[in-house]
Amino acid sequence: MTHRTCADRNCPGEVDRDGFCRLWGHECAGVAPAAAVPARPAPVRLRPTSRPWLHPAVIPPVAPRDPQTAVLPRSVVSAHPLFCPQSGCRSRLEKVSEFCPDCGTRLSLTPPLSDGELRAGRYRIVGCLGHGGVGWVFLARDEAMDGIWRVLKGQRNPDDQEAAAAFVAERQALIALNHPRIVTITDALRESDTDAGYLVMQYVDGGTLEDARRDLGADGGPAAVDVGQALGYGVQILDAFEYLHDQGWLYCDLKPDNVMLIAGQGVDGPLKLVDFGAARRIDNRVSPPWGTAGFEAPEVAPLGPAGPSVRSDIYTVGRTLAALTLATSSADLRALPAGPDLHRLGLPATHDPFVRLLARATATAPQDRFASAAQMREQVRGVRRQVRSAADGEPRPTRSTLFSPAACAFALHTDVGDLDVREILLGLPMPLVDGADPAAGFLASLGPAEPDELIVLLEKAPERTAQVVYRMVRAHLAADRVEPARALLADVPDEPGDWSLWWHRALVALVGGETTAARDWFDRVYGWLPGEVSARLAYAVACELDDDLATAAAHYRGVWTADRGVVAAAFGLARCLRVTADPRRAADVLLTMPEASRATALAVTCAVRILLEAPDDGHRLDATLDAARVVEGLSRFAERDLVEAYLLRILLEYDLADPRHAGRRLFGRPLDERHVRRAFERRCLRLARRTGDRAERTELVDLANTHRPVTWW
Repeated sequence: MTHRTCADRNCPGEVDRDGFCRLWGHECAGVAPAAAVPARPAPVRLRPTSRPWLHPAVIPPVAPRDPQTAVLPRSVVSAHPLFCPQSGCRSRLEKVSEFCPDCGTRLSLTPPLSDGELRAGRYRIVGCLGHGGVGWVFLARDEAMDGIWRVLKGQRNPDDQEAAAAFVAERQALIALNHPRIVTITDALRESDTDAGYLVMQYVDGGTLEDARRDLGADGGPAAVDVGQALGYGVQILDAFEYLHDQGWLYCDLKPDNVMLIAGQGVDGPLKLVDFGAARRIDNRVSPPWGTAGFEAPEVAPLGPAGPSVRSDIYTVGRTLAALTLATSSADLRALPAGPDLHRLGLPATHDPFVRLLARATATAPQDRFASAAQMREQVRGVRRQVRSAADGEPRPTRSTLFSPAACAFALHTDVGDLDVREILLGLPMPLVDGADPAAGFLASLGPAEPDELIVLLEKAPERTAQVVYRMVRAHLAADRVEPARALLADVPDEPGDWSLWWHRALVALVGGETTAARDWFDRVYGWLPGEVSARLAYAVACELDDDLATAAAHYRGVWTADRGVVAAAFGLARCLRVTADPRRAADVLLTMPEASRATALAVTCAVRILLEAPDDGHRLDATLDAARVVEGLSRFAERDLVEAYLLRILLEYDLADPRHAGRRLFGRPLDERHVRRAFERRCLRLARRTGDRAERTELVDLANTHRPVTWW
């Protein structure tokens, strides 16, 4: 006999000859064509050539919609779970069943409320919206409030006492919480002692992050989300997490399906956390944890009730950002590594700060993650500025809360391999003094002083704290005394996450000529603080000193694009490009120096010299005219005549009578050969009058006479 599949409520069972379901035992109202129960799909694995992050999409604003369009068909059935939902069991369910074969837990696979049913005399059920890990979700109208839309959420498995406890915890959490990024509860229903109860919540018009990206791909399918946009969502999520943690709660189950975008807002519009089924008190060491495989921190399952923590919540934020940006759907997340292994994915250099952010947030050891939501949020904002600036070229500078404001005006030249380490030491930003340090007030009272004088003052500090030691280390290094500085650091306890100690170890290695060690320590600081351009700048300098110019160039570019006030990054990038790329690109970087910068005249001078020495690549003339426009807009500076003479000398190599140059101008005059020759002559004669070197004066006069326009006198 050919078995028929049960059509009642989309049941996956088979129907016997008497019309009853062989799986669940109910009478089947209809039959459907025979079909095999599909095997459970194998875990998705990303192909090596599949890189969703190379083709990201921006989630558009969510349009308002009729809530009834979100209601699922009447014959809804939930996906069959892979594991038993009973907290104390969690056995793998190898085949479709109504009960767990190990503990006997009944699986609630169909919604318990019917359309049109009235709850508490006021909430009219319209239909089922879906289900979460703990409860079914229904759309209802509040007949006592003019039919306003509400959402009712009830327990999915009423026989599971631990799940019931988790549901009660959700009710308690939502009643007490009040935050714009968290869905609010308006009522709590329990019509009998045996009724597990329902939460009544505000209806959030919109869609989840997972839903929002399902049709954004070029082929109409799902797509990875733009990193800058995802980081904006991350800031809002961390705002909510900071509030939750301050109130003594853990969220525990963050994922794109649990974050709703509010309809009718902008591209980066507000969102809300909507599913608190796994929420628990921070000090809860009794209730079993709930989470989602792939998003849950690795220590949670082995430690049981003691596993969830603020740092495990941080882990879920990192994995949620990874699911949004590195995969086309959350189902692909298990194929993605976590922690430092994320670097193996080979993301573009422009995304390096983002990869480091995810690596720290999803580190295997909890102590290697961010310690708080506020701490991670600060780094997310910094990484977002860098990523967005790399994408559109617009700088987004900001003042650091961890590093001292500094001009970063060191190594302002383009001579590769000619870096003054002491100049770098004095020019790099330094970690701010920790306000909680007992000697903070004493250190703030110290003014500028010579290294030896400063050391004498520091010896008189009321207490030799780590911050006092760091200041002494820098003073010794400024006097080129490496070994005393190294000895001082050896006495500082190596506390987990003490990035200030790592920073000063890097400085000691730098001045001591140990470039590889310096690079490793700065790399560690940058990985700990990926949103800080100061940390990235120091790492770039160390890479350059370690002769890894390609890596140095990538990070110099990231710093310069994000903050045009860090002039050392522009010169560092130009130095690296002269070797790894071509001189024209190096000159282009220097010509992006803001006119208000004190280093602009020097940058333009270096750029013009680079152009003068470079062969013609087909764009040299355009670059020269660009440089001339920059010079023309500058205030008078000492080397202006020399720089303009360099520019004019380059233009003399071209046929300026070519019709392609018609209408172009130079220093306010039409671009023609006679004007260029006359201008070059005048600059050379002015330079000759100012020089005290007889041979140089003769050479300049000869140049002026050689290139002056032909005249009759």
